[in-house]
Amino acid sequence: MKLRPGFAAVLCLFLATLAPSTAPTAFAQPEAGQVGGPPKYLFLINVDLKPLQGGAFSKAESGEVQALHANNAPGHYIGMWAITGADHVLFTSGFDSFADLQKDHDARAAMPKLADAMKTGDAAEASLVADTHSSIYKYDEDLSLRAPVDLSKTRFMRIVLFHVRSGHDKDFEHVVKLFAKAYDSIPEAHWAMFEKMYGLGSDNTYILVTPMASLSDVDVMIGSGKKFSDSTGEDQLSLLRQQADADIESSEADLFALGPNISYVPESWLTASPDFWGKK
Repeated sequence: MKLRPGFAAVLCLFLATLAPSTAPTAFAQPEAGQVGGPPKYLFLINVDLKPLQGGAFSKAESGEVQALHANNAPGHYIGMWAITGADHVLFTSGFDSFADLQKDHDARAAMPKLADAMKTGDAAEASLVADTHSSIYKYDEDLSLRAPVDLSKTRFMRIVLFHVRSGHDKDFEHVVKLFAKAYDSIPEAHWAMFEKMYGLGSDNTYILVTPMASLSDVDVMIGSGKKFSDSTGEDQLSLLRQQADADIESSEADLFALGPNISYVPESWLTASPDFWGKK
């Protein structure tokens, strides 16, 4: 990873909030076993792969991760493979100030051996990649619910992308807060919401993030739906659906599998879960 300078909609929001309470719901990368809140900002890099190039890309990216560990480089990140949607890889890295972002970038650039390894990796990946694009999101605590967790335990990720209708940002935020209030009585419900600051669609794009310990958590999401319906009531639920449908232009929910060999995580993660994070 390089640091480069309708009703269907409400249903996506509905399901995304129902992950088990043991699953992490943040992108900050503290030491293994520590519960922490999401970072203030989230840097995302989306890499669209050419058909059937996942294996070769994994090998090249793994070499870069090994070089980062060997040089004890700053700036950890998580890489994940798309299970659904287009054939792509998503890299996520949290930071709490833009000064920190530049500091990590400059520190890496000042490591000659690491720079050489990154150039080699870039060359190996060039023919495998169809396109890349990056974006920066800002964490919105008011639109999130019970976000602090131990991120090192996550294995899968569910991300719902919302495109809000022009001029409806405040209305969208209001309806999400109503959802949060309704879900507050359901202990297993929690999520983190981020608003796009930079990148395509930075004026009307949000992502709702639900990391998971296993894919069985999706079954829990679906099975927990009745709790929400019962606690909310049909009249209030119908109102929430109408409000969300009026504010959301489109949405897409996708599943991702975290890739330990394409993720640069703290050493404590490897020590705590060598069977997963220690895989090469």
